[in-house]
Amino acid sequence: MKDILKLGIVLAVICIVAAGLLAVTNGVTAPIITQQALETETAAKQAVLPQGKEFVDIDENTLSELLNTSDNENLNNVIQVSTAYDEDNQFVGMAVKTTVSGFGGDIIILIGIDAQGTVTTYQVLSHSETAGLGDNMNKDFFKDQFSGKSTQETLTVVKRNPASDTEVQAITGATISSKAVTLAVSSAMDAYNVIIAQQEGGEK
Repeated sequence: MKDILKLGIVLAVICIVAAGLLAVTNGVTAPIITQQALETETAAKQAVLPQGKEFVDIDENTLSELLNTSDNENLNNVIQVSTAYDEDNQFVGMAVKTTVSGFGGDIIILIGIDAQGTVTTYQVLSHSETAGLGDNMNKDFFKDQFSGKSTQETLTVVKRNPASDTEVQAITGATISSKAVTLAVSSAMDAYNVIIAQQEGGEK
């Protein structure tokens, strides 16, 4: 009986020490992980909007209020919008983060749109699309189709060579993924238009 009691006490002490060490480790690593995530996201924003030197996230509540002024369903795909400013504190565009459903699950995409309402490019932040098919959405041959598109355009996906500037040629064997990316870009364009219509771009 005494041996069982001693064993119980030893195990309790071990659990307490382990829990304490885990808490200390988490306290040390959590800020580092948070900082790394912030740096990764900032790098992605600068990649889609190189002229931006500072990015300011629109408050979640404010963004919700802005987007709720429209009944456009595409706006439901928008999860974050950051306004970008150059070294002279002038508005140079927005980085819009969206989430859409692809073939393999949710795809999170960051889209850059400059102050003239032109799509610059996009960065896929996470996805589960098929290797060699859907994941070709990361390749320049597909991404470049969106660069230069105006937010005033309505994009459609086609399986043939595009006949107009508003058409995007789907990736062979990955039409669902192609449509998902196009929806993400269209959603970002719609969000840009709604926000610009209500808030004049300029100095912060």
